[in-house]
Amino acid sequence: MSVISIVFYSLAASLLFQSFIFLRSSKKLPSARGLLIIFLLSVFALVNTLTYFYAYTYTSISNAVFTHYVAPVVVMLIAPIFLKEKITLTSVFSIIIASFGLWIIMRDVSVMDIAAQIFTIDYSSASSMFNRDTIGILCGLASGAAYGAVIVTLKIISGTYDKYIVVFFQNLFITVLLLPFAGPVPHDVKSILIILVIGGIYSTAATYLYYSGITHVGANKTAILGYIEPIGAIFLGALVLSEMPDALSLFGGLMIITAGYIIIKKG
Repeated sequence: MSVISIVFYSLAASLLFQSFIFLRSSKKLPSARGLLIIFLLSVFALVNTLTYFYAYTYTSISNAVFTHYVAPVVVMLIAPIFLKEKITLTSVFSIIIASFGLWIIMRDVSVMDIAAQIFTIDYSSASSMFNRDTIGILCGLASGAAYGAVIVTLKIISGTYDKYIVVFFQNLFITVLLLPFAGPVPHDVKSILIILVIGGIYSTAATYLYYSGITHVGANKTAILGYIEPIGAIFLGALVLSEMPDALSLFGGLMIITAGYIIIKKG
């Protein structure tokens, strides 16, 4: 299945689950302005998801994850403008610690390698112009920027509308936007089951939990705590794929946890 098809059908599946919650909810529906903000959130979320999936398609997992985590830097830069959040020494210190921990985990790729691939493209050569790694890296950076925009937009409307309402309309908007590009309906049992799992866990349960969390913490803290994701990847890789982490990966994970602890302790 194409990336767009995976995203579309998993969101369509999530709407089936969410419709039961939405129809039972007596929460106030968003105003026209609220729907406009949720639509903007949907666009950012769509760009984030598509470019992140494409990054995995075109380049290595290390490249995709490493470039995606420009998000905390994006949030730290724009949160003071839109949310009036102060850039604290704790936030800066935590970003440095978490970034260094992520760099250790993803040590097979360096910032200099990424910069070299982006800025040394030979545009006279069609093959180098469409280098798969370069496309994947650019997609990862776009995903990180969009993820930062998602966090800030969510924080703007957090506490204003119920999370079930926000998630339902967000997924509805994205589904409508992707409808013309959806592709054929999956018909084999395995694909359908995977789509249902993605729709139920990633697009529904995880999103509800994430939106609940951001209501209680600042955008900078949300972005920094998101660094726990690569730790989850290490444990799931060991559990599902039998990819056992080495000592350096565990040390990098410990640094990320330390950064999150500092944020929680100071928050």
